[in-house]
Amino acid sequence: MLKSGLVALCVTFTAVLVSLTVAPQAHAAGLFAKTQVIVDEEIALSNHGSQMRGFKLSSKATLQVSVKGVKNTDKGFDVYLMTADNYEKFKEGKEFKHFPTFQGLKITGATNTADIPAGDYVLVVHNKYNLLKGMIVQVKATINP
Repeated sequence: MLKSGLVALCVTFTAVLVSLTVAPQAHAAGLFAKTQVIVDEEIALSNHGSQMRGFKLSSKATLQVSVKGVKNTDKGFDVYLMTADNYEKFKEGKEFKHFPTFQGLKITGATNTADIPAGDYVLVVHNKYNLLKGMIVQVKATINP
């Protein structure tokens, strides 16, 4: 009788210990299960050209943008996050506003994360510095609501 009671106590203690150990990991995995990939691709930019990827947020979210030069990026490239309205100004060569947190000027790689409000956005990668050659840039952008 004493042995079976001791075994039951050990099993119960072990089960509680395991659930306490596993619960934080399961909770953390649940937090990241909602991550949405906006873009994850290698983008080809012509000499002095740019590419954009647009997306819409229906509510505030955490955005993470990672860029890394893959080919012919030794002179650097620019990255901007802006509203769709400001992208029109950018295309026309006019003064535009962007989110400074996500700005990268003459970079070969970067990762930035910040909360942004709901709205229509455009992520722009611009080959401003390599006038003779095109380039390839790996771009990954994700949001967590």
